[in-house]
Amino acid sequence: MKEMKIFNQVPVLTDGQIDKQAEKQIRFMKAVHPQLADEHWNEGRVELRPVKRDPSIREYLRSFGTWHLGEKDTSELKKFLQIMNGKGVDLYFSSFAFDYQLEVFKKDGKKYEKGKVNSENALFTSILPMDFDGITAEEFQSQKQRLIELGIETLDIFSGHGYQSFILLNHRADKEIYKKFTTLMLAKGFKVDEAIQDCSRVLRMPYSFNCKALDPKSKYYSGTKPEIVPTTDVSWTEKRYHITEVFEKLNTLSDVIKQMEPLSEIELNSIQTAPLSGVDKRVKKERDKREIEAVGEIKIETLKVVYSMLDFERLPDAVQKMLAGSQEGLRNKVMMFIIPFLRNSLGLNIQTIRDVMVCWGERCSPSLDASHIFKETDRIYAKDFKGKHGKYTEELRGAYGYLEFENYTKKNKLIISNDFFDDLSVLSDCATRIYLAMKLGESLEGIKNFSKLDIQRYAQISERTLERNMKELVLKGHVTKRRGNRRAGEGYMYYLNPFFNSVSGFTTLDNATVKLMLKDLTDGELKLYSFLSKIVSQKGADCWASQKYIAQKIGKKGHDSISKMTASLHKKGFIAKKTIDRNGIKHSIYNLNF
Repeated sequence: MKEMKIFNQVPVLTDGQIDKQAEKQIRFMKAVHPQLADEHWNEGRVELRPVKRDPSIREYLRSFGTWHLGEKDTSELKKFLQIMNGKGVDLYFSSFAFDYQLEVFKKDGKKYEKGKVNSENALFTSILPMDFDGITAEEFQSQKQRLIELGIETLDIFSGHGYQSFILLNHRADKEIYKKFTTLMLAKGFKVDEAIQDCSRVLRMPYSFNCKALDPKSKYYSGTKPEIVPTTDVSWTEKRYHITEVFEKLNTLSDVIKQMEPLSEIELNSIQTAPLSGVDKRVKKERDKREIEAVGEIKIETLKVVYSMLDFERLPDAVQKMLAGSQEGLRNKVMMFIIPFLRNSLGLNIQTIRDVMVCWGERCSPSLDASHIFKETDRIYAKDFKGKHGKYTEELRGAYGYLEFENYTKKNKLIISNDFFDDLSVLSDCATRIYLAMKLGESLEGIKNFSKLDIQRYAQISERTLERNMKELVLKGHVTKRRGNRRAGEGYMYYLNPFFNSVSGFTTLDNATVKLMLKDLTDGELKLYSFLSKIVSQKGADCWASQKYIAQKIGKKGHDSISKMTASLHKKGFIAKKTIDRNGIKHSIYNLNF
């Protein structure tokens, strides 16, 4: 083992020493994060995080981040090291590469700080870290010898008050790997820090200084003679292993601590891995994209059956493609997008969302087990996102295409999906009134979250009538409901379905016309006039449809009821009705006045 020199103050390095420091740190970073050696941009950012130990430092110290350690990044690293030069600061590196663009939130609803790794934005790692804290060089050598005897080489650094060792992997590993590895190491009697379990872990950066002696909160603090300790490598290797090989070698050792679930019984091949090279990742990404595009060739009937709890055909194309299954690297982003979507846009309860996500997890590649889905669904659901859906990132758009909500807008007009008119035969007359009243309220006042009082005001109906007829709209998916804030005494809130099947098309009605309809027409007349508006918009100025046909389409028993209502609409000035005789057969022609 190397002798470690101890300083009583933080050294100030010359420009030449800074250059040498940067050179060594880059070599180390490329070993533990090999994707940084690629000549192209990578999807995972790596962070170097300064942690202030000297209480006299007042300014905010920003982390250094990089996707690729090229010439420009090397220059920026040297500038970063100059800022830290001579300061009582500890330097750490993120053991996981992370998604810099992803906006994620803590359990209390606060946003995680941009540019720092956390448990939500972490993507992958290529190391298995071990922290041997507070042990002597001889004790550490004894621990290392056990690994050497198993045929496992490690890259080791002196951290200032202990040692950190790294097993380099020849692939990328997922978020759960640290917990599995540390648990196994402890079971085999290694004196590693049990705290290294999560993917947000930052580890000591070599070729810097351990300044904990300046921190009054540290057990190493000294107010009179603080020991500033340089950190460096003590053993170097570039040999890489597959995780399966490492676990199999460790499992040849006897357990010192009994394992609750012995790893020897876990299918190691189920541990998710990915190629080290970003080039390989891009090739895989292009292949996955082509596979996603092929979803359009899957019979929609299959997914309709799978997602029987949803009106699958009416979902936007991008959402349909997501629910057909997501590949590795996109699954976390899909969950962050789609769970708020299911909750806030569709108004689904937590149990239904769990059911949807379990179906989705089974179709992912590789698949996700139900216990993981339940855990992630509950976690994301609890964040209580306010938007209609989570963030639709560039990666999601590249994989699933543009997300189109409310594609059609016309000033002073209501846009109504033709799917709604197709359901008029099974919807009550009053349900039609309620739906049009909500569309008008949304258009005129921008209401998105309707209370019962909002709907009653626009539809001019009683609360009991609203409750009786709203069930049909919710059942058919035209309206969704979600319980409001119970603590604030809020009841259910209602939302209009924000999207529709563009293949079915849409019909427009003027705001002024709908306002007049709600004021002057009975529920049955309002339903009939709405349907006639749809036919006219498709066929031209005149409507030649038979009364029998119209009766079937709006759920009436026969042509007599249609005849009476058209007469009333004519009398009220909404339509012009003419009856002509053609070869002894009477035909009615309706011309809409609005």
